[in-house]
Amino acid sequence: MSDRPSPSPTMSEAAADAQLATNRQNPDALVCKADHRLLAEDHRAASAYYRAAQQALNQSGRGSGWLAMQIATTIEWLHQRYMDHIVASLAEAGFQQPDWHPRFAKSLAMMFGKAERPAETRAYPQIPMSFFYADMSYCEFAPREQFEWAEALEAQTASIKREAKKLLQDNQAFNAYVKSAKDRPQGDVHGMLGNVGWSSFELASKGAFDPKQTALCPVTHAALKELPLCQIANRAPTPMFSLLRAGETIPPHTGMINVRYVCHLPLIVPGDGALRVGSTSQEWREGQLMMFDDSVEHEAYNRASTDRLVLIFDVWRPELEMVEREQLNAMFEAVDSY
Repeated sequence: MSDRPSPSPTMSEAAADAQLATNRQNPDALVCKADHRLLAEDHRAASAYYRAAQQALNQSGRGSGWLAMQIATTIEWLHQRYMDHIVASLAEAGFQQPDWHPRFAKSLAMMFGKAERPAETRAYPQIPMSFFYADMSYCEFAPREQFEWAEALEAQTASIKREAKKLLQDNQAFNAYVKSAKDRPQGDVHGMLGNVGWSSFELASKGAFDPKQTALCPVTHAALKELPLCQIANRAPTPMFSLLRAGETIPPHTGMINVRYVCHLPLIVPGDGALRVGSTSQEWREGQLMMFDDSVEHEAYNRASTDRLVLIFDVWRPELEMVEREQLNAMFEAVDSY
């Protein structure tokens, strides 16, 4: 492995932050921010900012210069440390490399850059933003009959809707779903950053139910606790009431991981509106669950004159074995401790 980098930032971190507040793609400010994060031993943030700087330099035509080469060397150093940390942490958690589930081992090899993802010919492949898990069967909308708990949850639609409508009366309850990130480089590809046209009331934070939030909707909370919710430390579950205002559209995007199904329980469906996942579109129908793979490109629209409201939550994909769920959790805990 190459020698430890010794960056010399050209401006203070506060000055870099100020420039990035004006232009999130400023390559020099991104490099400076990365340098400060590296000096602070915040390697995850440093890596994110160096990669953002690398992309910004390429887009500005400076991708072959000395600075770009220095960044590439630093990214390589950070990546090797990252791989070593993940493997060591998994072993410490009781998952030695020979014991990794085959799908888990293949997924890590791709994450580490030691294996290529198989060629994909679908128009709408799985493209999770955070982590690709290998060999998950492809689907857009999952068959409802695959979920034995669906009917019992749908039977509680009226009670859940009453709680949600009460929350809607509080103008402070719902906030823009896409929020600013303070500790990572952030773009706004879809124009949804801070946009209250797509708002949410979130029942969990960092993968754990929020007692203050769930106290306001106890029936909903009790119903959700009966489900096989996707449990990933600091990341899931992510249950929420999701409000799409009249005339609003959620642009095409993909979710973070492909080991779950995102589920919609429609509560208020005012008229013309639908969810497209890949090549398939379905209209929301009050009280009828929809389950889909959000790592496949999807978008939503509400062309009605009033707002649409759904309960959203995520469940494990049924084909995942328990040991895979345990190894995934150990891996994400390792990521968080890096």
